[in-house]
Amino acid sequence: ISFVYGLCDYRNRRELWKDLIFMSQQVKSAPWLIMGDFNVSRHPMEQLNGSLKFSKAVAEFNECLNTIEVDDIRSVGRVFTWTNKRGGISDHSPVSVGLAAPWRAGSKPFKFLNLWTSDNRFQELVRSVWGQCANGNPLEVVLYKLRNLKRALKCTFRKPNPCPKKEAIRVELEDLQARLLHAPSDPALLNQEKLLISKLWKVKAEEESYLKQKSRINWLKLGDSN
Repeated sequence: ISFVYGLCDYRNRRELWKDLIFMSQQVKSAPWLIMGDFNVSRHPMEQLNGSLKFSKAVAEFNECLNTIEVDDIRSVGRVFTWTNKRGGISDHSPVSVGLAAPWRAGSKPFKFLNLWTSDNRFQELVRSVWGQCANGNPLEVVLYKLRNLKRALKCTFRKPNPCPKKEAIRVELEDLQARLLHAPSDPALLNQEKLLISKLWKVKAEEESYLKQKSRINWLKLGDSN
């Protein structure tokens, strides 16, 4: 994997093209992924309201790619990676590359996740379960209620990882941003985009809390094994 950054002036980027050609001769036929900001488009259509003519910078970029025999990988999502700093939201869209299929594990033991406590349903759920009547000595009553609470939590928060929720917001955001391509100055669409981005950041914060807690659990397991 190579990470690159192209300078703003096309004349200064020529050294980068030379370096990539040299590296391609070392890589030869091995798989090679090149990521980063080339600071130049491959085709005029990759710029909204840009010139339809191939500039010298674009021509030199394509000549380099043809020489090192690489091509764009298939992508989904936003077409344009930045939008010239519209007020109130980030003007850049990150690019994520998946190199392998997600790993699927079997059934896992129950783990309480801290992010559940920030959900509006959490406290009412605990009160409801803990208010149930139970027979037996105090320890048996506590164990009975804990088992019921675990069952209720697993049912209510069926997917501990908020990724599905994040993906649903992301799909809605991508659909909205596709409409923005045809009406980039529409105030209603821009305001809706800000709201969706705010919701996305909230879900990402929940995901970060989940991952942090998961990493601590794994770290403790490793510590015990040592």
